[in-house]
Amino acid sequence: MTYQTQAQQFLADIFTGKLPEALVACAEDVVFISTRPEPSEQVRAYGRYSGHAGAIDFFQAFGEMLEPGEFEIYDTIAQGQHVMMYGRLKHIARATGRPFASDWALVMKFDEAGKLALYHFYEDTAALEWALGVNE
Repeated sequence: MTYQTQAQQFLADIFTGKLPEALVACAEDVVFISTRPEPSEQVRAYGRYSGHAGAIDFFQAFGEMLEPGEFEIYDTIAQGQHVMMYGRLKHIARATGRPFASDWALVMKFDEAGKLALYHFYEDTAALEWALGVNE
């Protein structure tokens, strides 16, 4: 299986609620970052989450903040151990009911054993914070 196929399967597992299956594909010291590696009290998903327990916290934070909606992948690019994806998303903020729409990009890196080692997601933080009602 190629890294590109592994990356696509990982996202498919996440979006269909198969977190245990997704974690099997992760290194023990996997790192998850949602846009900003610095933690935030206002946006729980910001920060650096490490290991399988961190992955669970990361995706729980996402689920608490946002009701998943549209998630379109425009393209996937693989180079060596890295896989990059980009697209467009539209979710609903649970706290406010506001839409959160953004272009997005995702960088994934796989280790020598073929396990996911890094998941760094990029999105429009201003749009996210508005949807969540941060600083209002």
